[in-house]
Amino acid sequence: MSIKNFGDKETRHSTSFRFGSKASLSDSNASGLSRAPIIVDDGIDDSKGPLGLNLLFTPSEPRIDFIFVHGLGGGSRKTWSKSNSASHFWPQEWLPKDPAFKDVRIHSFGYNSDYAKGKDNCLNIHHFGKSLLGEMSTSPYLADSDTAIVLIGHSMGGLVIKKAYMLARQDASYKCLGRRFYAIYFLATPHRGSDSAKTLKNLLRCAFSLRAYVGDLQKGSGTIQVINDDFRQYSTDIDLWSFYETQHLDMGVFSRMIVDPDSAVLGFRGEKQMPMNADHRSICKFETPNDQNYLVLRNALVTTISGAVKQQAREFGNDSSKDYLKRLDNCLGISALALNQEDDLMTVEDSRVAGTCEWFSAKTSYIKWRDFEETPRILWVSGLPASGKSVLAGSIIEQLHSNGHGPFCSYFFFKHADKTSSRLGSCLRSLAFQMASADKQIRRTFSESLKNTTLNDDNDRALWRKLFTSGIFKGQLHRHYWIIDALDECSNFVPFFDGMLAKIDSSVPLRILVTSRYTLELDKLFTGLGPGSFHCEHISPADTLSDIKRVAQLKSRSLVVKDDAHRNELVEQILLKSQGSFLWTVLVLNELSNSYSEETISEALAEVPREMEAFYKRTLDQMSQLARGRNLIQAILAWTTCATRPLTTTELEGALRLDINDNFVKLDNTIAALCGQLVVVDNFGRVQMVHATAREFLVDQDLDSEFAINPMQAHTRIAKACLRYLTGEEMKPPRTARRDSVKDPANWRAAFSGYACDSFSYHLAKADPGNMEILILIETFLKSNVISWIEAVARTRSLTPLIRTAKHLKIYLHGASMERSPPGRETQIIKGWTTDLIRIAAKFAGALISLPSAIYSLILPFCPAESMASITYKAAIRGRKLSLLGLSETQWDDRLSCMDFRQSQPSAICYGDELFAIGLRDGRIALYHTVTCQEYRVLDHAEPVRFLQFKLKTELLASCGMKLVKIWNVRSGATIHTMKPPFRPISLVFSQETLMIASYRNYLATWDLSNNALKGLDRPWNDSSEDISTPFRGQPSAISISVDHGMLAVAYNGRSIILWDLEEDAYYGSCGKKMQDGETSTHLVTALVFNPNKTIGLLVASYLDGELALVDPFNDQEIEKTRANCHTLAASPNGRFLGGGAGGGVIDIFEFDTLRLIYRVKSSDFFIKEISFSRDSLYFADIRGAQCNVWDSAILLREAIRDDGSEDTTGSLVEAVTSDIAVKISSLSMDSKENVIFCGKDDGSVCMYDLKTGKQRRRLYAHKSPVRMLEWWGHSLILSSVDISNVVFVSELKKSAKEGLMIEKNLIQSRLDHGSAIAQILSDPTCNKLLLSTRESDHLWTFNAEQCKEQRLSGSARLRRWLQHPNNPALLICINLETAKVYKWDDWSEVTTISLAINFTDLQLKNAIPKASKGRHFILLELSGRNESTETRGVYLVDAAFFGSTEVTNDSAPRSATFEDNVNMLTIKGGTDRPAADIEPLFRPHLQALAHCIAHVVGFSNAGKLVFLDKQSWICSIDIENMTSYSRHFFVPYDWFAGARHVLCGVGRDVVFARNEDVVIAKGGMDFVERIDIDARGPEEGSNV
Repeated sequence: MSIKNFGDKETRHSTSFRFGSKASLSDSNASGLSRAPIIVDDGIDDSKGPLGLNLLFTPSEPRIDFIFVHGLGGGSRKTWSKSNSASHFWPQEWLPKDPAFKDVRIHSFGYNSDYAKGKDNCLNIHHFGKSLLGEMSTSPYLADSDTAIVLIGHSMGGLVIKKAYMLARQDASYKCLGRRFYAIYFLATPHRGSDSAKTLKNLLRCAFSLRAYVGDLQKGSGTIQVINDDFRQYSTDIDLWSFYETQHLDMGVFSRMIVDPDSAVLGFRGEKQMPMNADHRSICKFETPNDQNYLVLRNALVTTISGAVKQQAREFGNDSSKDYLKRLDNCLGISALALNQEDDLMTVEDSRVAGTCEWFSAKTSYIKWRDFEETPRILWVSGLPASGKSVLAGSIIEQLHSNGHGPFCSYFFFKHADKTSSRLGSCLRSLAFQMASADKQIRRTFSESLKNTTLNDDNDRALWRKLFTSGIFKGQLHRHYWIIDALDECSNFVPFFDGMLAKIDSSVPLRILVTSRYTLELDKLFTGLGPGSFHCEHISPADTLSDIKRVAQLKSRSLVVKDDAHRNELVEQILLKSQGSFLWTVLVLNELSNSYSEETISEALAEVPREMEAFYKRTLDQMSQLARGRNLIQAILAWTTCATRPLTTTELEGALRLDINDNFVKLDNTIAALCGQLVVVDNFGRVQMVHATAREFLVDQDLDSEFAINPMQAHTRIAKACLRYLTGEEMKPPRTARRDSVKDPANWRAAFSGYACDSFSYHLAKADPGNMEILILIETFLKSNVISWIEAVARTRSLTPLIRTAKHLKIYLHGASMERSPPGRETQIIKGWTTDLIRIAAKFAGALISLPSAIYSLILPFCPAESMASITYKAAIRGRKLSLLGLSETQWDDRLSCMDFRQSQPSAICYGDELFAIGLRDGRIALYHTVTCQEYRVLDHAEPVRFLQFKLKTELLASCGMKLVKIWNVRSGATIHTMKPPFRPISLVFSQETLMIASYRNYLATWDLSNNALKGLDRPWNDSSEDISTPFRGQPSAISISVDHGMLAVAYNGRSIILWDLEEDAYYGSCGKKMQDGETSTHLVTALVFNPNKTIGLLVASYLDGELALVDPFNDQEIEKTRANCHTLAASPNGRFLGGGAGGGVIDIFEFDTLRLIYRVKSSDFFIKEISFSRDSLYFADIRGAQCNVWDSAILLREAIRDDGSEDTTGSLVEAVTSDIAVKISSLSMDSKENVIFCGKDDGSVCMYDLKTGKQRRRLYAHKSPVRMLEWWGHSLILSSVDISNVVFVSELKKSAKEGLMIEKNLIQSRLDHGSAIAQILSDPTCNKLLLSTRESDHLWTFNAEQCKEQRLSGSARLRRWLQHPNNPALLICINLETAKVYKWDDWSEVTTISLAINFTDLQLKNAIPKASKGRHFILLELSGRNESTETRGVYLVDAAFFGSTEVTNDSAPRSATFEDNVNMLTIKGGTDRPAADIEPLFRPHLQALAHCIAHVVGFSNAGKLVFLDKQSWICSIDIENMTSYSRHFFVPYDWFAGARHVLCGVGRDVVFARNEDVVIAKGGMDFVERIDIDARGPEEGSNV
């Protein structure tokens, strides 16, 4: 590799420059398209230019890379320079000085293309392109970057670039690099060859010298043809610019055009073609920056820069702006926490007296720690309570800032009194956020690892793994510092040691300083990290004596004393009694400040006890002597001691108003007067205990004082106050369900509202469960105002409080049930909401966060009828409502979806990041979206699928059978690699870029995916550390491979479980459950699974005797065992849960690390073959029989949210029984005029439903197989249906005044005997003809089932759509990709062919919907991706006037600026054989922007609006006469479409859905309107109307 840095030339050469005219300067500021600086020639000579990739310039934070590639006979410098002067080398000298290129890193690439020198060689364009790509992939500037790449090639250099680009796209190992190619600039590139190359080749032959690359440049050469053919396949994803010469090049006596314009352009759609007033050489060499040719090229490059930056902003966000940190804040959820931490730092900094804490910064241990010398990573500073540890931590932070380490110093102050600041998870989030804020490399890491992620759980180990182990510590770090204060006040600090600090690799440049009280537990945990892992400094009274003296001297200045001698004597007395306590010193000085004579000061000092507890007791005694205010003191102490966080004085005023029914003018003065030295108001207006020791003193159960705090009583009074607010007027729901009636409550709700909404349930869980007032208040709240509370929580953009409240309600309910029996109606209400809150958070999170007010009208109607949420909605919300007619669901269903494959059986399942895959015995692999469970596409493995595995954070999927292993790109559906598996594969995993498959013959087969899936050596395992060359001879009964643990566990009959170290390829040991005699069991193991969390080294084994054993395999210890009979096992990715198939259709979910059974669900009695958890651990799926079930259990979400101090101790098991849906609706068609809905079902029946009620009217007839397609022609009352066996029923109905529509006669009952399924059916009753269309052929039948015509498609089968001609009933239209053909019904003869000006690359036609508006007819085309994808990728509207039968005319008459302005008034002459014209779609810019939002087009409503389901599952509509905005109406739960390939719904006045066996009518749903504006950048939320 040749990498050379020429960027320092700017400093070596003194180069002056000036900008052009004033106009050009202003242009530069405005748009970047301007004149570049004029360079004064410095007269310095330079060589032709080096070979290889050369760095010319790099900015501090590059966003784009330019690479200049020369052509035939050129050089990396020579090609781009007008002369030998360095000032003419414009890529290095002009561009870096141009402000428009300030974010561009610039390289040149040189290769040996000098045909006149050197020896013969076989190098050609392929070799040069491979060399360029190789150097790019290994460049330290390019390889580890995420910049956009722009390549500029002159002449043959353009061909080299094309080859390099194609190699990057074709080779999976260059996938990441290939994605970054943004644009290619071709300067006089001979895409079709050059005659000059032929002349040159003949000259070289005469000189007995040949160059392969010269032959490549000839016109018609095979090399160029292959490059062009391949390049066309990949050109749609890249910006193309072609500049061509227009002048002849003088070559002595001859003058000629080297590359003519036809050869210099590609002719691709979207290519920018630019003529240059230059010859072949001067097209890339310029005299000055004001050269017109230079300005043309320069301005084009500026346009490319602008586009690349905008694309980066869309994909990754602007890394240098506040937007990125805002997104990261939303992901980590720490906005309020970050503010509190800043306040805490400012508080300790303000309280520190100048000159204090310097004793610590002089310690050798600290200096070595700070300077990253050979000393332990962790410095533990311990001390007694109130010894100044927090102030010391603030001082260290300040010192690191002042010494230049500040940007990489992150900190956290634990506070027991603030529940958020006492959680370890809060500390981890805060540290990660601060590190990302300071370090761009970490931000880049997070942009990928946390993309589209919300870390809304409090699982500390999972947070550590996601944020640090798999995130921050994976990249290259600067030196970072952590300052963690008061670790002893963390509610759960144990995992911080064994699961986190102990796991940090020694190579991570991180220093950690921890302050805390000294406790035996902390000492034991620090020691457990191992020898040399930490250093301890204990703060002694001698250390802080000088600091205390400074504090005493400063504060004593305000004391009333005779002179300085007496003041110094007083200070010495205080120091003598302080015993190293800053708090004691400050409190004493505050008390002495109230004395007004030397005598009273001396008496007060003599009375003050030395011990803090005695000091606090004395303070309480003084408070007891107050004549008034004791009730207020008790309230203030209760709130300050037991609140989840410090309240502000404004919040506390509101709380006390509800608590003791009193108002306070200046609460801060009142607190200072009444609460003595125990409660303080800090500089930020927060009310809190003076020190943690004061709180501990007050809650001591042995304290004998009227002001002692009983925690249960305190939480009871706080819970009452919160519930009084929540049941009050401010929290009442609006009178109507209109969304515009719900104003932003932040403008009128009390300051106390936020605390009451967030924390009431915490206090409720700790309150007295026998208190009757509490019970009445919670019942009142849950009957009415709970809806507005949910809205208030959703406005915070986090629904975690809903889940936490459900847990707290369950704890309170458990206690209340113990207090009163039998349970009353109120307990049933509470019990119902413990389920409903979790369900609402899980099913409607996206809708609630995007539109919190939707809870009043659009969310609760979708809750089951017997749920408390639905009952409350019906009782509390008045006025206009959304109602769902026909929905029969009464209870929540844990099953999100059930896919029944009928004709095959599932044999493998696996979850990826956004998709999950199901492998079938017939070789198919069905891909589904993880959240919606909608089918994405189908792949064909070509044999029964045994194993599936996604590669983390990629689009790769591995499938394995007995004969084939395939690596797929799931987005494109393409097969990347195909290999032969080992004999009888038993397990498959990815290990970074390696695929590993375990064989039944006891070895691992491996393939290197970074090297074109090169097969590696087989890696046998055995039970001996001596001979590893031969595999073990037993037959495995179970196996588990853990890449994160670097371990393989395998079981054999009659042996304990064998452990094999994958990193060392060596026998590690054995493990298993223990027998009574202490020996390891050798019973048969049926299943094994490691905990996927690398910080949890546990293994679960299922034994044939039914026992489930949890073991520590690395120490061969049994942790727990239970009898479960689970012989199918799976672990959740976060390591929290273990799933087991227990037989009889039962799935058990356990806590992994305890084997506590927390959930059980039962469905059909089939044996459960496999279980898989989603990547977020919130869903799991199983395969059994012919089914795949996806489960959305509330228990997984509830258990993922932990709340310190109020854990659910009931230990109850949640059981669910799900009945299989007997009959599902499989197809739907509706008629708004007749008020009927026709439904085909998977039992073969065709039924008719009432459009007004959603109830079934009658069963019309039945197929023998599931109905797959249904079509209704209302004008002729013809109903047709097709089942999965291609049996076609066509029936004519009649209308009866009494009975309505009924079957009159059957017209067709026949089967299309064809290899492909029928994709569409179309009828023409006037001609008694029926059209049946498959992928490969079309069939025209008469109504007596006789086939009149058949036409087969040549080439690959494509989806197409047939339509009745909108203007002529004797014609029909077939739309097939880029063309539309018009046929006659009677003889199926072709009338005309029309070209559609639509780019169908990688797309296929999904649907075509006719529409009439204002007497005009239009056709809406909905496109999806190729390769079986159903995702909507494009929407186009075409004018049906193109399919008319008159002469071509242009209507140019002046018209007003109305809808018709967008309609091209062209009509087409019939009878032509060739395309008569190109149809240009209408409203292209707006529809293209809209297409990014559409998941499925529903149809046109009775009001004429286009109705669609957007990608956030909202039903929306748009008026095609006003395409500037669309309307969002209501949200549909994802599970309504789960498991379906197509969304079954229709629209008339209301939207109609097929939901399992029900027809559901969303009555009034279209009445709710929220406008969303459309522009070229996509949708943005607008105003409500």
